[in-house]
Amino acid sequence: MLSSFTEILTNRFILRPLSVCDVSERYVTWLNDQVTSQYITAKLNLDELRQYVLKRNAQMDTLFLGIFEKETRLHIGNIKYEPVNSVLGYAIMGILIGEADYRGKGVATEVISASANWLCQFCNIKQIVLGLNRANIAAIRAYQKTGFVEELTTLIQTVSAENLTMVWHL
Repeated sequence: MLSSFTEILTNRFILRPLSVCDVSERYVTWLNDQVTSQYITAKLNLDELRQYVLKRNAQMDTLFLGIFEKETRLHIGNIKYEPVNSVLGYAIMGILIGEADYRGKGVATEVISASANWLCQFCNIKQIVLGLNRANIAAIRAYQKTGFVEELTTLIQTVSAENLTMVWHL
């Protein structure tokens, strides 16, 4: 975990380091959700998910944040940057909006913008890179709205024509 990080506040959300205490059965169900499971193949049980969070938090080049609704403190998803490479100025991003009621509501745009600004300011990050499935049209639109463009990069290998990479040059 990046040592200088505490939290980021956006208009609607709190982004803070995800802890094992945040891992719940509800979180596990996100990975089995009909929409989510189309794009995330990991099927973890509660203990495996806790171990995953512990492992990510132990890595010095990873920023793994829970997304919490400000008013209710409800954990609605996660955003992860792994690795965060301050020397070369890039971070590879993944995001999961687990709570279905929050999908399509601009969460990704708000959260990505705030966390990318933090990475730019404190970690010398100049570009955010991600990989995704071309069929995930809603995600592509959200990323484009944020500033991402489709771009080939050596940082993520696309193994099939179904996959694409996007880069946001900060």
